[in-house]
Amino acid sequence: MKYFVFKVMAEEAGFIESYPRGSPTDWKFDMGISLAKDFPAGGEVSFSDNYPEDRNLYDFQPNLMSALLVSGRARKLINSLGVSNAEWLPVVVKDHQGAIVGPDYAFLNLQGAEDAIDMERSNYEMNSIDKEQIGLIDKLALQTTAISPDAKLFRCTKERRLILIREDVHAAFEQAGLTGFKVYEAEGWDGLEL
Repeated sequence: MKYFVFKVMAEEAGFIESYPRGSPTDWKFDMGISLAKDFPAGGEVSFSDNYPEDRNLYDFQPNLMSALLVSGRARKLINSLGVSNAEWLPVVVKDHQGAIVGPDYAFLNLQGAEDAIDMERSNYEMNSIDKEQIGLIDKLALQTTAISPDAKLFRCTKERRLILIREDVHAAFEQAGLTGFKVYEAEGWDGLEL
């Protein structure tokens, strides 16, 4: 099975700069733990006033937090593909004037993590603050035998902010015409997002 690094990126996207008011502390969103009971009901996010010309809406909406902010269309597809580690934190997306432009969005909080990174074959630097996490990847090597056969879209144990997607799920995203993301072949990835 082949895996890809999954990154949210799009041009002239309405850029989101924060989670809804009353959300858990930002760092908790990178832990792979359930946040549903602490996430505010009726949460709202808005396009940033710092980018007044950027108004496009995508299935994966770019944001400062590097979170997976997902459209209702993408959410339905992800659910239909049996991504069992998905926790959905619903929000509405508003434009610069406060009008609702995305009524059915949600943050996709991926639960758990897979021990996917081959720490001996990869080139990396550990995070200077969280010594258990990788801070910088120069060359990624995977240990695919350690990845659960059920893992389709997941965090990596040693780099929880790194999201990998299985090739069949990526193909389904492409076939459905989902927007707002880019993938890189995981094996040998140099850590760059070009």
